[in-house]
Amino acid sequence: MNRHASGHGLTPVHPEMLAHWSDAEGCWCTHDHGVYRFTYATQALRKVFRLPPKTDSVQGRLKDALARSWLKRTFWPGPGIQDLVELPSRDVLVFYDRIYWYSAARHESCAQVLPDPLTPPIATPLRGGVAVHPKSQCAYFGEYLNGHNRDIRVCRVDVQAQTVQACWTFARSEIKHVHAIHYDRFRNRLWICTGDLNHESSFYYTDDEFATVHRFAGGDQSWRAIAVLFDESGMEWGMDAGKDAPAEAINRIYRYDFATGQRTECATIGNPAYAACEFTDGTAMLQTTYEPGRLQDTPEEAGLWFRGPDRQWRQCLALPHAPHPRPGVSPYASISLPKGTSPAGALLCTPVNCQTGHYTLMEFRWPSLQKLA
Repeated sequence: MNRHASGHGLTPVHPEMLAHWSDAEGCWCTHDHGVYRFTYATQALRKVFRLPPKTDSVQGRLKDALARSWLKRTFWPGPGIQDLVELPSRDVLVFYDRIYWYSAARHESCAQVLPDPLTPPIATPLRGGVAVHPKSQCAYFGEYLNGHNRDIRVCRVDVQAQTVQACWTFARSEIKHVHAIHYDRFRNRLWICTGDLNHESSFYYTDDEFATVHRFAGGDQSWRAIAVLFDESGMEWGMDAGKDAPAEAINRIYRYDFATGQRTECATIGNPAYAACEFTDGTAMLQTTYEPGRLQDTPEEAGLWFRGPDRQWRQCLALPHAPHPRPGVSPYASISLPKGTSPAGALLCTPVNCQTGHYTLMEFRWPSLQKLA
């Protein structure tokens, strides 16, 4: 199969839209400050709520109206909403300049701001870095900061108590930042991925929602990760050795088996993995990002890698890099994926800085993937 986009399953859905959180029925997407629900069965896209103005004053509402105007969004677009997760209650949390909470039972068309009592104010997570624990219904994320010299906090968001609080702190000597927190339903465990230097790149875990935290393994670029997938017997991840890594740090997918304690190499992917998602039939997708200036000899393209029913990873899509400078958006070529589980046969994604579909929500249809299995 030709792994490039033309004629192979990419269909535009909506311009300037990002997919964030999927289940078998639908996907939460965002356009500017609006939050939408896409239904897979009907292909319908419905606006559910939006973020409120920064300040609730005449001046604040006027400023917000200008920022939301067609002229501003067309000629001076921003990066859009950073992250969004759905809770088991079906409430939604949005992570942007502040943390927002939306409940269909409590709110009408606008989300509510949750107060941040922390000093300094909490730093936002990396995209896809928020985990939800299904038992407590709390959301967890770690701060993602560069160019700093302070300790890094992990935060708990509890919408039932309407609180945001720090629940763990990593010393700056341990890590630079948190890449992601993931919930492992097979072990009822939260995993924490950290980076970036060798001694900072590790997997940590907590079985008691951050009453205690344990270091699992780490110490080199093979343990530097953002995207992790879990199953009954193990976990798989793609390395995130970016342009600051040495030339020999070619990114790979690894699998760890909990019964044997063995780690094996599954595939060589070249560029760093930023995201992964699962399908309802147990297959999965992983996304790779091209970082201009990297030392590794890898393709100048963003890619999608598909894990079929045979558990083998194969590249199924490659989109060449094409810079589209935008304030607040890195120059990297990437393909944004939703967290969660997508229905077998379809995937929503948004190419960024690619020759095809820049900042357009696209649907990648299943028939082009089945040929690889």
